[in-house]
Amino acid sequence: MKNVQQDQSGVVSEIKDKKQMNQGEKERYGSDDSNKVWQFFCSVKLAVVIILVMVVACILGTVIVQEKTIDEYTARYGYGLATFFKVTQLNNVFHSYWFSFLLVLLCANLICCTIKRWRNTILQAGFILTHLSIILILVGGVIKLQLGVKGGVNVYKGKSVNYFLTQRLTSQGKVDYIKKDLPFEIALDDFILEKNEPKFQLVSYVKSKDRQKVLEAKPGKRYRVPGSDYKVTITDYVPDAELKQEPVNTSDKVENPAIFVKFSNSGKVVAEGWLLAYGRNAYEDKKQNLRIEYCWIPSQLELEKSLNSLEISQAKVTAAIAGQLYDYSLEFNKSFKIEGTDYTIRMLQYALNYGDRRPLEEQPTDNPAVQVEIAGPEGTEIRWVFEKFPDWDKMHPAKYQKLKLTCSGIAGAFMAKNTVRILHAPEGKQVIVFIKDKKIVETVPWELEKKYTVKDTDLQLLVSSYFPSFDFKKEVIKKSDQVGTPAISVTMEGPNGKVTDWLFSNSQYATWYPDNNLALVYEPTGDTIKHFISKLHIVDNGQTVAEKAIKVNDPLKYKGYAIYQSSYDPEAGSFSGLQIVKDPGIPVVFSGFGTLCFGVIFIFYIKPFLRKKQKKEVKEVEE
Repeated sequence: MKNVQQDQSGVVSEIKDKKQMNQGEKERYGSDDSNKVWQFFCSVKLAVVIILVMVVACILGTVIVQEKTIDEYTARYGYGLATFFKVTQLNNVFHSYWFSFLLVLLCANLICCTIKRWRNTILQAGFILTHLSIILILVGGVIKLQLGVKGGVNVYKGKSVNYFLTQRLTSQGKVDYIKKDLPFEIALDDFILEKNEPKFQLVSYVKSKDRQKVLEAKPGKRYRVPGSDYKVTITDYVPDAELKQEPVNTSDKVENPAIFVKFSNSGKVVAEGWLLAYGRNAYEDKKQNLRIEYCWIPSQLELEKSLNSLEISQAKVTAAIAGQLYDYSLEFNKSFKIEGTDYTIRMLQYALNYGDRRPLEEQPTDNPAVQVEIAGPEGTEIRWVFEKFPDWDKMHPAKYQKLKLTCSGIAGAFMAKNTVRILHAPEGKQVIVFIKDKKIVETVPWELEKKYTVKDTDLQLLVSSYFPSFDFKKEVIKKSDQVGTPAISVTMEGPNGKVTDWLFSNSQYATWYPDNNLALVYEPTGDTIKHFISKLHIVDNGQTVAEKAIKVNDPLKYKGYAIYQSSYDPEAGSFSGLQIVKDPGIPVVFSGFGTLCFGVIFIFYIKPFLRKKQKKEVKEVEE
């Protein structure tokens, strides 16, 4: 009976306390209007609504590309949506004023809820700490969004900077860069590239199957190339190789005629080298506006005709379809109908060295090409046709694959102001034709080891050697035992028998089997750069106050600024790209996480212990 009376007394006491609390709240918050405002900010529903709006904002900030120019938004979404994004700041959600307002509103809601539910008792310490931690994290986020800065700057080796550039969107939706001063100077002492141990791979390509495969480059291994009847054997490996080539004559039979030419000015040799009838058969000197050509003429009769002709070869485009060949002269912007087909071709432009943006008269004839427009049943197609790479279209599928185009004579048809043509025939007739301004001014027989003066110039020409069957004697030299420029020797087996050749890792070109169907490339693989490191020091008031070798994600910190390694000069390595970040909200956010940890520990460990202790004390008093 005594316990029941005590319980009733406790309930009555609790009701009185609540009435007193409500009365106290009324006295504390004044009128009903102010009380409604207070209740609004203390509402859990308000917190739910704010969180839902922020979730939607985060989704929009993820789906909509952020911080782009108004032109980019217009191109992507159209003018209407682009304008709407700009007005509502959906193009920069997380730095918008309304997103910061939502964070502040949520923070205010949490503070009010915490005050309303606060009881002056130690057991509520966990409740207070967890709510306070969320408030601190939100406050830190607002500080970061409104006061934090991030930008970049390039600093050159041996130089220093005291500013950085930040990017922002103007009210017109344009990207603008703002210069921000630093309260100190950043100096770059050195820039270092740390590289990974180099790795290399052997890649095979079967043109007829349009299929490539990586093969293990292990000496002694013999592989069957997938999808073909070819076999490849790695017979040797040199970790740091150098190729030495010695020109040799392999036979007295005319198979690959070549001459060694010396070109001199005032008795001084300014250029010399081999000219091959079936290879690189011309030399050009742009400064002298001079071109030297070596032309092998198949017969004496054709040589006689060539003596009075400016054109040794006519530039043309050849179309091949259904086994038929059709030749067309290089007349630009003129349409040619391919007989018996639905195709029409038109030559648009040509280049003596594809990719060279200089004027034609300044281009060497290293990679002649013609741009051709093809009109057919499926519309038009524009294709580049290369004189030295006739199979280019096979390796790069085009719209009209049945139509094959090749070009020839582009390099031979080109003439400099001064052109020297060295004519050579099987019967031994040897004539030099001097051409000036596209007119033949002189023809003279030539002999080995005899000098000839180019007409109206101080230039002299001498043919010192002639090889009927020119070739190179190749020798691979090992420079060191360290991995530098590795090379492998491979034996390729196929329909034309076995062929052995060296593959160098620094070669720009593939090595082809004689039937031009199998290609092998030995190339580096993987990311060669391990780290890029900047050795920095900070100068403040004329004194070096900090220094560090920074890497990616390992910054130098000073006065609230974090200096990160972000990029570098990939060509010369003369400057380092730094990212400068200042986030004053980080200490507040970290303190919030620390407070959250203490609150969780109190709720799950300390609070149960205190409750158990209080119950024990109450029980002892009752007894």
